[in-house]
Amino acid sequence: MDYVTCLRVLVATADSGSLSRAAGVLHMTVSSVSRAITVLEQDLGAAVFNRSTRGLHLTEIGGRFLARARDILAELDDARAEAASLNAAPRGRLRVLASPSVGRAVIAPLLPGFLKAYPDIDLDLRSGPAGGDLSHILIESGADIAVVTGRPPDSGLLFRPVLTGSWWLMAPPGRVPADAGPDDLSGLPCLAPSGQEAEWRCHRGGRTVVLPTTGRITADSPDMLRALAAAGAGLALLPDWMFLHAAPGEAGLERVLADWRITPAADESCDLSALYPRKKVVPPKTRAFVTALGAAGRAFDARMICLK
Repeated sequence: MDYVTCLRVLVATADSGSLSRAAGVLHMTVSSVSRAITVLEQDLGAAVFNRSTRGLHLTEIGGRFLARARDILAELDDARAEAASLNAAPRGRLRVLASPSVGRAVIAPLLPGFLKAYPDIDLDLRSGPAGGDLSHILIESGADIAVVTGRPPDSGLLFRPVLTGSWWLMAPPGRVPADAGPDDLSGLPCLAPSGQEAEWRCHRGGRTVVLPTTGRITADSPDMLRALAAAGAGLALLPDWMFLHAAPGEAGLERVLADWRITPAADESCDLSALYPRKKVVPPKTRAFVTALGAAGRAFDARMICLK
Protein backbone atom coordinates (compact mmCIF):
# COMPACT_ATOMS: atom_id res chain seq x y z
CA MET A 1 0.00 0.00 0.00
CA ASP A 2 1.47 3.37 -1.04
CA TYR A 3 2.29 5.89 1.63
CA VAL A 4 0.01 8.64 0.28
CA THR A 5 -2.96 6.29 0.63
CA CYS A 6 -1.90 5.60 4.20
CA LEU A 7 -1.88 9.33 4.92
CA ARG A 8 -5.35 9.76 3.43
CA VAL A 9 -6.59 6.85 5.53
CA LEU A 10 -5.13 8.46 8.65
CA VAL A 11 -6.93 11.75 7.95
CA ALA A 12 -10.24 10.07 7.12
CA THR A 13 -10.08 7.86 10.20
CA ALA A 14 -9.25 10.78 12.49
CA ASP A 15 -12.07 12.87 11.01
CA SER A 16 -14.69 10.14 11.14
CA GLY A 17 -13.62 8.51 14.41
CA SER A 18 -13.81 4.91 13.21
CA LEU A 19 -12.28 2.51 10.72
CA SER A 20 -15.63 1.56 9.22
CA ARG A 21 -16.72 5.13 8.58
CA ALA A 22 -13.33 5.94 7.07
CA ALA A 23 -13.70 2.91 4.80
CA GLY A 24 -17.05 4.23 3.60
CA VAL A 25 -15.64 7.69 2.89
CA LEU A 26 -12.67 6.29 0.96
CA HIS A 27 -14.59 3.48 -0.74
CA MET A 28 -12.22 0.91 0.73
CA THR A 29 -12.73 -2.21 2.79
CA VAL A 30 -12.38 -2.02 6.56
CA SER A 31 -9.50 -4.49 6.40
CA SER A 32 -7.64 -2.23 3.94
CA VAL A 33 -8.13 0.78 6.18
CA SER A 34 -6.90 -1.18 9.18
CA ARG A 35 -3.87 -2.36 7.23
CA ALA A 36 -2.99 1.22 6.22
CA ILE A 37 -3.02 2.34 9.85
CA THR A 38 -0.83 -0.62 10.76
CA VAL A 39 1.66 0.32 8.01
CA LEU A 40 1.90 3.85 9.41
CA GLU A 41 2.35 2.66 12.98
CA GLN A 42 5.04 0.22 11.94
CA ASP A 43 6.84 2.95 9.99
CA LEU A 44 6.65 5.41 12.88
CA GLY A 45 7.42 2.82 15.53
CA ALA A 46 4.52 4.11 17.63
CA ALA A 47 0.76 3.94 17.80
CA VAL A 48 -1.22 6.75 16.15
CA PHE A 49 -4.54 5.74 17.73
CA ASN A 50 -5.55 4.45 21.14
CA ARG A 51 -8.39 1.94 20.73
CA SER A 52 -11.18 1.58 23.25
CA THR A 53 -14.77 0.41 23.36
CA ARG A 54 -15.79 4.01 22.72
CA GLY A 55 -13.79 4.29 19.52
CA LEU A 56 -10.44 5.59 18.33
CA HIS A 57 -8.49 8.44 19.90
CA LEU A 58 -5.33 10.01 18.55
CA THR A 59 -2.18 9.58 20.57
CA GLU A 60 0.13 12.56 21.06
CA ILE A 61 2.37 11.25 18.28
CA GLY A 62 -0.64 10.56 16.11
CA GLY A 63 -1.98 14.11 16.58
CA ARG A 64 1.30 15.73 15.64
CA PHE A 65 1.78 13.45 12.65
CA LEU A 66 -1.82 14.09 11.53
CA ALA A 67 -1.24 17.85 11.36
CA ARG A 68 1.79 17.38 9.11
CA ALA A 69 -0.07 14.79 7.03
CA ARG A 70 -2.86 17.28 6.36
CA ASP A 71 -0.32 19.86 5.14
CA ILE A 72 1.42 17.32 2.91
CA LEU A 73 -1.83 16.16 1.32
CA ALA A 74 -3.02 19.75 0.79
CA GLU A 75 0.23 20.67 -0.98
CA LEU A 76 0.04 17.50 -3.07
CA ASP A 77 -3.55 18.19 -4.08
CA ASP A 78 -2.68 21.78 -5.01
CA ALA A 79 0.28 20.61 -7.10
CA ARG A 80 -1.87 18.09 -8.93
CA ALA A 81 -4.58 20.67 -9.55
CA GLU A 82 -2.04 23.17 -10.87
CA ALA A 83 -0.47 20.61 -13.20
CA ALA A 84 -3.89 19.55 -14.46
CA SER A 85 -4.92 23.16 -15.05
CA LEU A 86 -1.93 23.76 -17.30
CA ASN A 87 -3.36 21.24 -19.75
CA ALA A 88 -6.99 22.22 -19.22
CA ALA A 89 -8.66 24.25 -21.95
CA PRO A 90 -9.67 27.72 -20.74
CA ARG A 91 -13.44 27.75 -20.43
CA GLY A 92 -16.31 29.32 -18.52
CA ARG A 93 -17.55 32.84 -17.84
CA LEU A 94 -14.81 35.37 -17.16
CA ARG A 95 -15.85 38.53 -15.30
CA VAL A 96 -13.56 41.47 -16.04
CA LEU A 97 -13.67 44.73 -14.07
CA ALA A 98 -12.23 47.90 -15.64
CA SER A 99 -12.89 51.61 -15.89
CA PRO A 100 -14.80 52.67 -19.03
CA SER A 101 -11.65 54.32 -20.44
CA VAL A 102 -9.53 51.18 -20.04
CA GLY A 103 -12.36 49.04 -21.37
CA ARG A 104 -12.82 51.17 -24.47
CA ALA A 105 -9.17 51.81 -25.33
CA VAL A 106 -7.43 48.58 -24.26
CA ILE A 107 -9.81 45.71 -23.65
CA ALA A 108 -12.49 46.07 -26.34
CA PRO A 109 -10.07 46.02 -29.32
CA LEU A 110 -8.41 42.77 -28.26
CA LEU A 111 -11.66 40.88 -27.62
CA PRO A 112 -12.41 39.66 -31.18
CA GLY A 113 -9.05 37.90 -31.39
CA PHE A 114 -9.30 36.64 -27.81
CA LEU A 115 -12.78 35.16 -28.28
CA LYS A 116 -11.67 33.51 -31.52
CA ALA A 117 -8.68 31.94 -29.78
CA TYR A 118 -10.79 30.77 -26.80
CA PRO A 119 -14.24 29.75 -28.06
CA ASP A 120 -15.21 28.23 -24.69
CA ILE A 121 -14.79 31.49 -22.73
CA ASP A 122 -17.71 33.90 -22.28
CA LEU A 123 -16.95 37.43 -21.11
CA ASP A 124 -18.83 39.61 -18.65
CA LEU A 125 -17.35 43.13 -18.77
CA ARG A 126 -18.13 45.37 -15.82
CA SER A 127 -17.38 49.05 -15.25
CA GLY A 128 -15.44 49.82 -12.12
CA PRO A 129 -13.17 52.43 -10.56
CA ALA A 130 -9.49 52.72 -11.41
CA GLY A 131 -8.45 52.07 -7.79
CA GLY A 132 -9.78 51.95 -4.27
CA ASP A 133 -10.29 48.90 -2.05
CA LEU A 134 -9.84 46.52 -4.96
CA SER A 135 -10.05 43.29 -2.96
CA HIS A 136 -13.43 44.39 -1.61
CA ILE A 137 -14.58 45.50 -5.08
CA LEU A 138 -13.58 42.19 -6.67
CA ILE A 139 -15.41 40.21 -4.01
CA GLU A 140 -18.53 42.37 -4.11
CA SER A 141 -18.74 42.37 -7.92
CA GLY A 142 -17.88 38.71 -8.33
CA ALA A 143 -15.23 39.67 -10.90
CA ASP A 144 -12.35 37.34 -11.72
CA ILE A 145 -9.89 40.06 -12.71
CA ALA A 146 -9.55 43.84 -12.57
CA VAL A 147 -7.52 45.99 -14.95
CA VAL A 148 -6.44 49.16 -13.14
CA THR A 149 -4.29 52.24 -13.62
CA GLY A 150 -0.98 52.48 -11.80
CA ARG A 151 0.48 50.20 -9.16
CA PRO A 152 -2.24 49.71 -6.56
CA PRO A 153 -1.59 49.50 -2.82
CA ASP A 154 -1.09 46.08 -1.30
CA SER A 155 -4.52 44.50 -1.31
CA GLY A 156 -3.71 40.80 -0.96
CA LEU A 157 -4.36 40.31 -4.68
CA LEU A 158 -2.00 38.94 -7.30
CA PHE A 159 -0.49 41.80 -9.27
CA ARG A 160 0.87 41.73 -12.83
CA PRO A 161 2.06 44.79 -14.78
CA VAL A 162 0.46 44.84 -18.23
CA LEU A 163 1.48 48.06 -19.98
CA THR A 164 3.90 50.91 -19.35
CA GLY A 165 2.01 54.17 -19.82
CA SER A 166 3.14 57.73 -20.43
CA TRP A 167 1.26 61.01 -20.28
CA TRP A 168 0.61 62.85 -23.55
CA LEU A 169 -0.47 66.48 -23.80
CA MET A 170 -3.19 66.64 -26.44
CA ALA A 171 -4.85 69.46 -28.37
CA PRO A 172 -6.86 69.86 -31.58
CA PRO A 173 -4.62 69.97 -34.70
CA GLY A 174 -3.06 73.39 -35.23
CA ARG A 175 -4.12 74.74 -31.83
CA VAL A 176 -0.50 74.80 -30.55
CA PRO A 177 2.47 75.74 -32.81
CA ALA A 178 4.84 72.86 -33.52
CA ASP A 179 7.82 74.71 -32.00
CA ALA A 180 5.96 75.78 -28.85
CA GLY A 181 7.43 75.25 -25.40
CA PRO A 182 5.74 75.08 -22.01
CA ASP A 183 6.00 78.85 -21.55
CA ASP A 184 4.04 79.38 -24.76
CA LEU A 185 1.07 77.51 -23.31
CA SER A 186 0.58 79.89 -20.40
CA GLY A 187 -2.93 81.25 -20.46
CA LEU A 188 -4.38 78.56 -22.73
CA PRO A 189 -7.43 76.80 -21.23
CA CYS A 190 -6.57 73.39 -19.76
CA LEU A 191 -8.75 70.46 -18.80
CA ALA A 192 -8.01 68.83 -15.46
CA PRO A 193 -9.29 65.66 -13.77
CA SER A 194 -11.78 66.38 -10.99
CA GLY A 195 -10.20 66.77 -7.58
CA GLN A 196 -6.58 66.93 -8.76
CA GLU A 197 -4.05 69.70 -8.18
CA ALA A 198 -4.31 72.19 -11.01
CA GLU A 199 -0.84 72.08 -12.54
CA TRP A 200 1.31 69.94 -14.82
CA ARG A 201 5.06 69.47 -14.70
CA CYS A 202 7.10 69.52 -17.92
CA HIS A 203 10.52 67.80 -17.73
CA ARG A 204 13.38 67.89 -20.25
CA GLY A 205 17.17 67.72 -19.90
CA GLY A 206 17.14 68.26 -16.16
CA ARG A 207 14.82 71.24 -16.44
CA THR A 208 11.30 71.29 -14.99
CA VAL A 209 8.68 73.85 -15.93
CA VAL A 210 5.44 74.03 -13.91
CA LEU A 211 2.43 74.70 -16.11
CA PRO A 212 -0.68 75.84 -14.21
CA THR A 213 -3.88 74.36 -15.61
CA THR A 214 -5.93 77.47 -16.14
CA GLY A 215 -9.39 76.39 -17.16
CA ARG A 216 -13.01 76.34 -16.12
CA ILE A 217 -13.73 72.66 -16.83
CA THR A 218 -12.81 69.53 -14.88
CA ALA A 219 -14.04 66.00 -15.51
CA ASP A 220 -13.75 62.66 -13.72
CA SER A 221 -13.32 60.57 -16.88
CA PRO A 222 -10.35 60.41 -19.28
CA ASP A 223 -12.85 59.73 -22.07
CA MET A 224 -14.66 62.97 -21.25
CA LEU A 225 -11.37 64.89 -21.13
CA ARG A 226 -10.45 63.47 -24.55
CA ALA A 227 -13.83 64.46 -26.02
CA LEU A 228 -13.62 67.95 -24.51
CA ALA A 229 -10.12 68.47 -25.90
CA ALA A 230 -11.24 67.34 -29.36
CA ALA A 231 -14.13 69.82 -29.14
CA GLY A 232 -11.67 72.65 -28.53
CA ALA A 233 -12.47 73.20 -24.86
CA GLY A 234 -8.80 73.07 -23.81
CA LEU A 235 -5.62 71.04 -23.57
CA ALA A 236 -5.82 67.62 -21.93
CA LEU A 237 -3.16 65.41 -20.35
CA LEU A 238 -4.09 61.84 -21.28
CA PRO A 239 -2.52 58.36 -20.97
CA ASP A 240 -0.92 57.26 -24.21
CA TRP A 241 -2.70 53.89 -24.01
CA MET A 242 -5.93 55.72 -24.85
CA PHE A 243 -4.50 55.66 -28.39
CA LEU A 244 -3.44 52.01 -28.27
CA HIS A 245 -5.55 51.03 -31.27
CA ALA A 246 -6.47 54.44 -32.73
CA ALA A 247 -4.08 57.26 -33.63
CA PRO A 248 -4.72 60.67 -32.02
CA GLY A 249 -5.72 62.06 -35.41
CA GLU A 250 -8.66 59.69 -35.54
CA ALA A 251 -9.96 61.34 -32.35
CA GLY A 252 -9.41 64.86 -33.70
CA LEU A 253 -6.29 65.43 -31.60
CA GLU A 254 -2.54 65.78 -31.90
CA ARG A 255 0.24 65.48 -29.38
CA VAL A 256 1.97 68.71 -28.38
CA LEU A 257 5.29 69.21 -26.58
CA ALA A 258 6.21 65.68 -27.66
CA ASP A 259 9.88 66.22 -26.74
CA TRP A 260 8.95 66.97 -23.12
CA ARG A 261 7.97 64.46 -20.44
CA ILE A 262 4.81 65.82 -18.90
CA THR A 263 3.23 64.56 -15.68
CA PRO A 264 0.46 65.62 -13.32
CA ALA A 265 1.57 67.48 -10.23
CA ALA A 266 1.60 64.29 -8.17
CA ASP A 267 3.60 62.49 -10.91
CA GLU A 268 1.26 59.51 -10.60
CA SER A 269 1.70 56.51 -12.87
CA CYS A 270 -0.64 55.73 -15.73
CA ASP A 271 0.71 52.19 -16.16
CA LEU A 272 -1.88 49.42 -16.45
CA SER A 273 -1.92 46.40 -14.18
CA ALA A 274 -3.99 43.23 -13.86
CA LEU A 275 -5.21 42.15 -10.43
CA TYR A 276 -6.87 38.88 -9.53
CA PRO A 277 -7.54 36.88 -6.36
CA ARG A 278 -4.61 35.09 -4.80
CA LYS A 279 -5.22 31.38 -5.31
CA LYS A 280 -3.04 28.31 -5.31
CA VAL A 281 -4.17 27.60 -8.85
CA VAL A 282 -5.05 30.47 -11.19
CA PRO A 283 -7.96 29.36 -13.43
CA PRO A 284 -6.94 28.82 -17.08
CA LYS A 285 -9.51 31.41 -18.26
CA THR A 286 -7.92 34.07 -16.05
CA ARG A 287 -4.41 33.10 -17.08
CA ALA A 288 -5.38 33.26 -20.77
CA PHE A 289 -6.83 36.77 -20.41
CA VAL A 290 -3.84 38.10 -18.48
CA THR A 291 -1.56 36.66 -21.16
CA ALA A 292 -3.57 38.39 -23.89
CA LEU A 293 -3.39 41.70 -22.01
CA GLY A 294 0.35 41.30 -21.56
CA ALA A 295 0.86 40.62 -25.27
CA ALA A 296 -1.10 43.75 -26.21
CA GLY A 297 0.90 45.76 -23.69
CA ARG A 298 4.26 44.49 -24.95
CA ALA A 299 3.30 45.32 -28.54
CA PHE A 300 2.29 48.81 -27.45
CA ASP A 301 5.48 49.33 -25.39
CA ALA A 302 7.58 48.27 -28.41
CA ARG A 303 5.73 50.69 -30.65
CA MET A 304 6.23 53.54 -28.19
CA ILE A 305 9.97 52.82 -28.02
CA CYS A 306 10.18 53.05 -31.81
CA LEU A 307 8.43 56.44 -31.70
CA LYS A 308 10.84 57.90 -29.16
